Amino acid sequence: MVKLMGKHNIIYLFIFALAFIFCTCDDPVFWAISQEVKPIEPRIKGVPTNFAVYDGRMYVASGNTLYAYNKELDKTYWNEETDTDGNILQIASTGDYLYALCSTDQNNNGKTIIKRFDKDNSSWHRIGGIIEDSSKVHNIFAAGDKLFITAAALTSTANNISYTILYIDNSGPAELITDTDRNDTGELNGAVFDGKSYFLSTKDRGVYKIDDISKGALLINKDTDGNVVDINFSGIINLQDDDNTILLIARDGDVYTVKDTITKIENVSMNNKDKDNRATGALLIWRHPEMPSTRLLLVGRQDSLSYSVSFRFSYGYMELELDTIGIKSGSNFVEPGKNSLSTLIDFERYQTTLGKNPVNYLFQVPPDIDSDMILFASTQKNGVWSCRERNKENRYWNAEE
Repeated sequence: MVKLMGKHNIIYLFIFALAFIFCTCDDPVFWAISQEVKPIEPRIKGVPTNFAVYDGRMYVASGNTLYAYNKELDKTYWNEETDTDGNILQIASTGDYLYALCSTDQNNNGKTIIKRFDKDNSSWHRIGGIIEDSSKVHNIFAAGDKLFITAAALTSTANNISYTILYIDNSGPAELITDTDRNDTGELNGAVFDGKSYFLSTKDRGVYKIDDISKGALLINKDTDGNVVDINFSGIINLQDDDNTILLIARDGDVYTVKDTITKIENVSMNNKDKDNRATGALLIWRHPEMPSTRLLLVGRQDSLSYSVSFRFSYGYMELELDTIGIKSGSNFVEPGKNSLSTLIDFERYQTTLGKNPVNYLFQVPPDIDSDMILFASTQKNGVWSCRERNKENRYWNAEE
């Protein structure tokens, strides 16, 4: 006659079996769960702007508040600066000036204005002139000593919007002259300076190159064979290599360079046979804090089309190794923590932290502000995050305290 197990023995057997499963199972889902960390309440909440460096400090904004970051005696500080009367949508620094694109109402539905900070009087001043004549300023980007602006105006066709590129320099605001016969210049999504020329990326019109701003801008929208390049670009960046390579990232994750034509870089893409990644436009050259010459290109990622049980999250960013002449030969995009050279060590912990968050902007603190060169991210709805050592552990992502 078989003796039935007692109730307590059954409980002990269940606990043992459960422990055995967790200890021996190599399923990435169980392992990722074991790497989860307690989320921190972000000091800077909501939908933060991009970051900018001005007058020896790093800035970011959220809502109507501007925050300044600095480090003293091994301690970091976030100071709340005076607000600008309206939500701050973007900030930009040309070195001499700090600018803010602001909404005139708290819901961001009204007119937008540009303000410039006067450090001598510690106050903000509204930029008028032709800026005021635009129906709405959509975005601002600093490159070199100039601020470039996308201004929108309603066309004669109902509900259609045309764009004009404006700029501000030490002479004041002006409209950029372009060589295109189209009234619509397209909406800017980035601006860079290579030491000689300015390059302005648009979402779907190509790239404008400016050698002498008084003579206007040349539209570059063809490849080396003369074919029109019809690509939805997400952003533009100077790789800061020996040749000052200007790189474009397309929305579909493909990579291009631009000089006098647009050239696709073959065999380098955020996409592969297993993933269908999308580039968000967040771009950054990351330098290793202990080896500043060692660099990675970081690109914001959206991967919602490839959800799976083994890879549950679809945001964050991807990494691409660089060298002194651009993209390192044989390199391609990988997820953080998967290569020996990375912004962090623990890929699974990344998956359960920033990997769950859409990233609008990435930024690394310059060493003259913080020798630790902390990596920051502005998330789409969960405030400012940072990748730093916490509790004497290796670098990992969590909300910035």
